[in-house]
Amino acid sequence: MVSTTHLRGVPRAGRLVRMCAALLVGGTLLAACGGGEQAAEGLDEVTFLNVLPLESLSFSPEMIADTKGFFTARGLDVTFQATQGSAPSIQTVLAGSALITRIGDIETMIAAGTRDAPLVAVGEVIHSGTIRMVSTEARPITRAADFRGKLVGTPSEGGTSSITLDLVAGSAGIKPDEVRRQVVGLSPGVFDLLTGGRVDSYIVSLDTAVLLQQTRPEALVYDPNTDIRAGSQVYATSKEQAQDPEKQDQLRRYLAAIQDATQFIAADQANGYAETMQLINSKYQVPALKNPKIATAALDAYVASYQAGDSPVGISPQRWAATYAEVSRIGQAPPGLDPNAWIDTSLAPAANP
Repeated sequence: MVSTTHLRGVPRAGRLVRMCAALLVGGTLLAACGGGEQAAEGLDEVTFLNVLPLESLSFSPEMIADTKGFFTARGLDVTFQATQGSAPSIQTVLAGSALITRIGDIETMIAAGTRDAPLVAVGEVIHSGTIRMVSTEARPITRAADFRGKLVGTPSEGGTSSITLDLVAGSAGIKPDEVRRQVVGLSPGVFDLLTGGRVDSYIVSLDTAVLLQQTRPEALVYDPNTDIRAGSQVYATSKEQAQDPEKQDQLRRYLAAIQDATQFIAADQANGYAETMQLINSKYQVPALKNPKIATAALDAYVASYQAGDSPVGISPQRWAATYAEVSRIGQAPPGLDPNAWIDTSLAPAANP
């Protein structure tokens, strides 16, 4: 089951003004810009599938592209649909019922390489992983080798978090069965399991890691990006849609709007993200924004991730190949395949179009 949020971030008149302004900048003015409703209805409707609740700073690019009008300026009317994880998102885009979704590079490679799904990654906005492992200063885990023999709490059985743990362990020559794991969920009380000695570490999102660092002085956060390349978040669609000229155009404009949004957020860093937070708060209820200090720290981490790639929303074939090598090394994807068959680098815009 999916829930839908229609992106009506600005009144139709405001959306029309932004469309006309964008067309003027490009040197073209359509007669329809004076036609009110007709021009607004001319926007292309596309559907984006978010595999987590939208009200997270992880989706700041989407929320800013909506509230700042970047989608509208690119001629898009975007609908968000929340799904229960990456599997239904992949199935929906493969069926052609949605244009695009954002999932992890690991899930993409497993779906395309192991299950032979006709899935292709066309862009990348989070260039470094956002999963973190928390321990305490009393029993610190600061490098991959420290996980040998430890009991690690995971949000659920299997899934990306557990695979990421396997990748981290594998980078230090540790076999998966040498790291014990226990499902602990995501509740705030999990930290008590850590301080009580019932687990040695547990896995959290970047947002939660920032919150713990700000509120629990004894928390120690390990960043898997220090030892592995996997963990980026990519925009994926079906090969059929990626090869359709009309869908290609929509995908290019979607990725361009996301690039506009990430560059806006990065520029707003100098102002403490004041406008970014104001825009998101104007429409969305994001818990992290209730504490500006925590929100600023989280946005700093996301901006660093936006800027960690070769281009704002482009996929690096070199990093993609390195990620495949890691994923196949631990048996999550068959070895000897061509990972470039699962990406299309032609649709992401240049750094400064």
